[in-house]
Amino acid sequence: MRISLPAPALLTALLLASAGGACKSEPPPPQSAENVERTALVAQPCPELELGNEPLDPANARAFVEVVEVSARDIPSPIGRWLEDHAVTIRSSANVVAFPGVPTSAPWAQCVDAVCADTKRSVSVTVQLPERGSDPIDLRLHVEEAAASDVAAPQVLLDATLQVPHQEPVVVPSSAELGGGSLVVTAYLLRRFDDLHRVLECKERQKLRERKL
Repeated sequence: MRISLPAPALLTALLLASAGGACKSEPPPPQSAENVERTALVAQPCPELELGNEPLDPANARAFVEVVEVSARDIPSPIGRWLEDHAVTIRSSANVVAFPGVPTSAPWAQCVDAVCADTKRSVSVTVQLPERGSDPIDLRLHVEEAAASDVAAPQVLLDATLQVPHQEPVVVPSSAELGGGSLVVTAYLLRRFDDLHRVLECKERQKLRERKL
């Protein structure tokens, strides 16, 4: 049975609007060195996402992927559940919904509290989903900077292949070009179509907790 799903680009746009606020008609003022970072909660669990060992339905399954650049390089490794109770300082963040085998991109810049009108970097995520929910997700993380000219190739800043268990963060050392911190990648396996609404509701509750920090 063929199920019609929204295009990945449309879902990504929805997530960016939910996480970062709606686009404004006027470009935001440039951010200074004092406000390109903020304290946030990262890799928070979403209890509403049921997880079992039964086979996935490839017609419905996909992944919600959170990629965050944490300023510190000395976070625990392996990180385990440390982030559940510890807020961290972040520089960049992106949320995407990735369909199996389809590269999904989002803007990537040190601009966590406003829309980055002049973003030249992008983060791309490609996932291969497991046959069963208890197995890790194969994930390719690609960060690049736009070419300086039409004839030049984009500069690849990071290209990594990871195995990310459902709702368990994985730490990837960053590079000087990206900011020198650490990248935290968390994948949430979406078994059914309405799981996307559940993870977005979890993110809304996370934002309420962040306001109390």
